[in-house]
Amino acid sequence: MQEILVVDDDRDCLATVKLLLEQEGMAVQCASSGEEGLLLLKDKAFQLMITDFNMPGLNGLELARKSLGIAPHMPIILSTGNISPELPHLAARAGIAAVIGKPFYSEELLKTIREVMGEV
Repeated sequence: MQEILVVDDDRDCLATVKLLLEQEGMAVQCASSGEEGLLLLKDKAFQLMITDFNMPGLNGLELARKSLGIAPHMPIILSTGNISPELPHLAARAGIAAVIGKPFYSEELLKTIREVMGEV
């Protein structure tokens, strides 16, 4: 079973993504901040992390850099409500595998997960 970490300061978004992924047979742990996400990563191995970009404290890019120091082979998907032209480039430089815009359709998120996990 795939273990996925979802990090977002929006509790409604966390609940929605958790429900969707669990319906697809994935095990999901949620964190409501970048700092909480890092603590979970230090205690457990995840096959994938999905993180919001705009969060208080550590933003998604900072979280990705620190997370890859702990789990260098874990793919990361960055979600954001505001994809600027330079964000995909910054995300790639931070080691992020994919950027997805919010709001997203469940099919779009699942397709992105399959792509970064090499299941397509």
